[in-house]
Amino acid sequence: MADLELHFDGPYTFTAGDRSLFHSSCATAAGVYLWTFRQQNDGGHLIHYVGETISFAKRQREHLIHVLSLNYGMFDPEKAQHGIAEILWPGLWRKKSADGPAECLEAYGALNEVVKRYVQALNVFFAPTTVEPLLRKHVEGCVGWNLRMRHPEHKVLYPDDNHIGTSKDKTNGFLRITSAEPIRGLDVEIAY
Repeated sequence: MADLELHFDGPYTFTAGDRSLFHSSCATAAGVYLWTFRQQNDGGHLIHYVGETISFAKRQREHLIHVLSLNYGMFDPEKAQHGIAEILWPGLWRKKSADGPAECLEAYGALNEVVKRYVQALNVFFAPTTVEPLLRKHVEGCVGWNLRMRHPEHKVLYPDDNHIGTSKDKTNGFLRITSAEPIRGLDVEIAY
């Protein structure tokens, strides 16, 4: 199989303004995306999440609903911008006991302002690609596994329980990756 070129454009934001992902030219495109926190010390980015989608803005809207409802966990946004992974809320999806919903309701009021700061601190990079869905999922998994296995020093904000899936059948090609800004742990070439 041929090599696949990915360019991660951005960063886009969840908030209003010129960089809003919901108003971007790639809002309806399929592709692979990265959530990052820009680091205050050098402006580079640490990856927080790797995902794939058939529609960029639609998928980010779904994510936003999960963040705002506290279904997803969150780090202290100010500390995350300094490479420190302090979990303020683990996420309702991780609280499987019968007490989980009550704990979520208890935390809701205290985390309201922090959730807004968390969403405002997130940056989103997007690489459009028209490959078929199973291959797109495989590409997502290859980016995530590469970060996890080859760059442990840069995966501090990438939780170990993030699901990463790849196909058993390798393509014997390479992902050729560029990005609009420096993203730590994102290699320029990844076997896929």
